Amino acid sequence: MTVQTSIPVQALRTSVRLADRYTLTALNAAQAPLLGLADGDQPLHLPDTAAHTLVATGAGGGTTTLLRSLTAQALALGASVDLIDPGGSGHRWAHDLPGVRYLSKIAEIHDHLLINVAALQDGTGDWDGGWSGRRIVVIENLATVTYGLREFWSQTRPETQLEEAPGVEALGVLLAAGPAFGIQIFAGNPRVGLPGLGPVPVADVFPTRVLAYGGAALWQRVAPEVWSIPPVSLTPGRMHVVADRKATPFQALFLSDVEARALARGVIETGEAA
Repeated sequence: MTVQTSIPVQALRTSVRLADRYTLTALNAAQAPLLGLADGDQPLHLPDTAAHTLVATGAGGGTTTLLRSLTAQALALGASVDLIDPGGSGHRWAHDLPGVRYLSKIAEIHDHLLINVAALQDGTGDWDGGWSGRRIVVIENLATVTYGLREFWSQTRPETQLEEAPGVEALGVLLAAGPAFGIQIFAGNPRVGLPGLGPVPVADVFPTRVLAYGGAALWQRVAPEVWSIPPVSLTPGRMHVVADRKATPFQALFLSDVEARALARGVIETGEAA
């Protein structure tokens, strides 16, 4: 079965900014974070469930930009955020924001993941299905975090007989079981298999996948059900969202760092409409 893109790429806007009237309309009516606008200014939102989202792009494809937009909107909707940003350079806009726990060092990331899994095993938490009370775990680069967790464990516990690093196993547990407890993961740029899950299809763990700038190898790894691969676009912010065996092109919402901080606090700065 060939899955075609549903909207012609050339019909899309070349930019989607916060102050544009069509963006404000979509945001004001949103019950879930806005990815961007498709053809005819049709808004594309994340599902309202706690299903995970994967952003997979080539270099410069907009992973950080889209994660920034989704994270700010999730905070505005009432979610709390664990922002895993190895090196601490990708999401400085979120430092010290209410509701954000910023994790940039592998040791603290390792400990935090284990604490989260222990809480799940204890049955703690009382999530009612909404955004308030939901915890979003944002991982800037899934491959980098996975590698770092394995290196950390090999250097700090060299005599261990464990086949896998506990931090990686904990991440696998959150990927597998987190949504049932209101833990939703927004992850970027995987270059390896899913951590702690073995050969599980990406679509089974990340029902929503966003791709940009990628060639055939990326599509085959992340969205193999899409047989007719869309052409690469050089327009910044031009992406495809894949869900339910359908690839839909859209122009991603761009937020500056200042706009993201304001929106995270529930403030939308209006400007001249386009």
